[in-house]
Amino acid sequence: LLREAKEVSAASYLPECKNARLLIVPDISGFVGADTVAAVMASGMDRRAQTTLLVDIGTNGEMVLANRGRMAACSTAAGPALEGAGIRFGMPGRTGAIDHVWLEKGELKCSVIGGGAAVGICGSGIVDAVAAALELGLLNKRGKILREDGIIPLTETVYLTQADVRQVQLAKGAIAAGIEQLAEHLGIALADIDRVYLAGAFGTYMDPASACRIGLLQPALLDKITALGNAAGSGAQLLAADRAALEYAQALANTVEFVELAAMPRFSRCFAKNMEF
Repeated sequence: LLREAKEVSAASYLPECKNARLLIVPDISGFVGADTVAAVMASGMDRRAQTTLLVDIGTNGEMVLANRGRMAACSTAAGPALEGAGIRFGMPGRTGAIDHVWLEKGELKCSVIGGGAAVGICGSGIVDAVAAALELGLLNKRGKILREDGIIPLTETVYLTQADVRQVQLAKGAIAAGIEQLAEHLGIALADIDRVYLAGAFGTYMDPASACRIGLLQPALLDKITALGNAAGSGAQLLAADRAALEYAQALANTVEFVELAAMPRFSRCFAKNMEF
């Protein structure tokens, strides 16, 4: 855990970089790191009058909520399912991956990165596929696949299994519960959130409507969602271009309240509730 912002010689880490300087950005906590601080800087959410939520969805989901001068952050173990890992045909978003799924005349249709035959499915496609399966009635609200063969077929060779759906439920339940607990910590309702920023590659390519359909994000937030792309990278650029930004990063790290979800008395129940579709 690094709590102090500082500038040091890069040669300490890379001997060949004798003339370079290394900016060390402080962490908010052991599980909410400097990348989140940089993402907050890039979003400008701390300077907005609106109640704003920042979500970075990955194996660990980091969330920051800002409301009336207060900011709170948490991290939740969403698992790797939304990045394609632990899924029967899961893969990164590269050639051959199903990246989007939609309904057309009552049938599931897929797009594949690079065209051609699908060899697997990446995170954005997984969220779409589960949302579409719910619309078709192939899944019930508890996540049980209602087909006799126990699969959700996407192409002739790629499908989702019951175990895949359970992994998605665990991931989306953790993220949704984290958001609810942050709102409770700051004493606001989810409907009070004015703007939602999605950070990272997954947030950029994920269809917000599908995310809200499965409950990864609350449906009331759908029209408030904006994808930021690589917000942590944008924040790092701000730091590299302006030395005064490092002091700003330190102030942010000191200001954001870390919420330990495991210590929240309602988290377990909230997590279980949010596993349902």
